[in-house]
Amino acid sequence: MIKEIVKWRPIIIGIVLVVTLYVISDLISSVSILLPSFLLAGLIVGFMINESEKNGAINGAILGLIGGLIVNVFLIIYYYSLGYGDYISSILLYSVMNLILQIVVAAVGGVLGSLIKTESVKNRPVEEIEE
Repeated sequence: MIKEIVKWRPIIIGIVLVVTLYVISDLISSVSILLPSFLLAGLIVGFMINESEKNGAINGAILGLIGGLIVNVFLIIYYYSLGYGDYISSILLYSVMNLILQIVVAAVGGVLGSLIKTESVKNRPVEEIEE
């Protein structure tokens, strides 16, 4: 049953998108668009799976979990390399709170993406649907 709900290809595409936007925005230009990138990736995953809102939320949450773990590991390594090793407990607490927020934002994006997909299918003319 889990194999029917979880669609790995859209999740992997979303993870690559999140990590790419994180590296480009936060590490190179020092402008953080991390949460909007999780929302965008969740929208894409929800749109690509083409199923119910529940499945969009589940796939978005999985995207948020895996992508958030990858991004937060990069962030911890980056802060540690800058010399903030003495504050590792604060950094870990921030990372856990950030991970929870990323999971929620990606799940909301998954729901919105699946809603957008269902509305786009409903609004198509009958002639296009029959073809």
